[in-house]
Amino acid sequence: MFNKLKQKWKVTGTQLVLILCTFAVTGSLTAYISRSITSWVGFDESTLLVWKLFLRLSILIFGYQVIILIVSFFFGQFKFFWNYEKKILAKMGFIKKTAENIAQFKLAIFASGKGSNAEKIIQFFENHPLITVSLIVYNRPDAGIIDVAKKYCIKSIFITKESLNENQNSLQLLQNEGITHIILAGFLLKIPQYLIQAFPDKIINIHPALLPNFGGKGMYGDKVHQAVIASGEKESGITIHLVDEQYDHGKTVFQSTVTIEYNETPETLAAKIHQLEHRYFAEVIEKWIDGA
Repeated sequence: MFNKLKQKWKVTGTQLVLILCTFAVTGSLTAYISRSITSWVGFDESTLLVWKLFLRLSILIFGYQVIILIVSFFFGQFKFFWNYEKKILAKMGFIKKTAENIAQFKLAIFASGKGSNAEKIIQFFENHPLITVSLIVYNRPDAGIIDVAKKYCIKSIFITKESLNENQNSLQLLQNEGITHIILAGFLLKIPQYLIQAFPDKIINIHPALLPNFGGKGMYGDKVHQAVIASGEKESGITIHLVDEQYDHGKTVFQSTVTIEYNETPETLAAKIHQLEHRYFAEVIEKWIDGA
């Protein structure tokens, strides 16, 4: 549970403890203040229950937001809580939505399959103060990524190979959504040159092998794992790289390896590779964007 919270909120173990302490103290303090105020205004057993509930709820809903910021300051977590308070206030219409209180970086995930990598990325950035997944683009009408998009209420768009190569439509679509970065998570179509030019060093891909080996046109999924095992390699892994005009050719951002056992099969190797993908892809995306 605690590890999931650390990943979700992108915090260290120490910071997580301080955040949980902030929540605990705020809850107790809010309840105490609520009781004190109702007593101070003269509410007693004869006061209508509806008035008691109205005052209590007002304090709990609105006063809580102020109290948690005050408490968070003393625990050194004001910045963490203020980022989320700004989002809440913007959604409620109390403050204007600006680049300071909404995501500054909007990701479009391109995928062709089940979408397991995409789901891990969505979960990772679900409550991120600066980065959000805004769009899913898929090229197969039966792709599992469609269900992932529905699950997380993310807009999804079907795109054919032909329409992808029509620069006005595809580029306009991404611009209309305010997309700043493109993530290829198992996307089998080649990215056209006009998109690479429109998003210079802003498109990243993950490949299930250690590039520059076992990459190129037609090398995807089980085909990669079969080729790796057939070659007698002792290691395989993942490569996360920037996208250029050639298949699996752009600058390498990150690699991680796994050992190939003597009785390895494409299926068992695929399972190992998926673990690496799920473990590292989202974290590397965050560091890549943060350092861009």
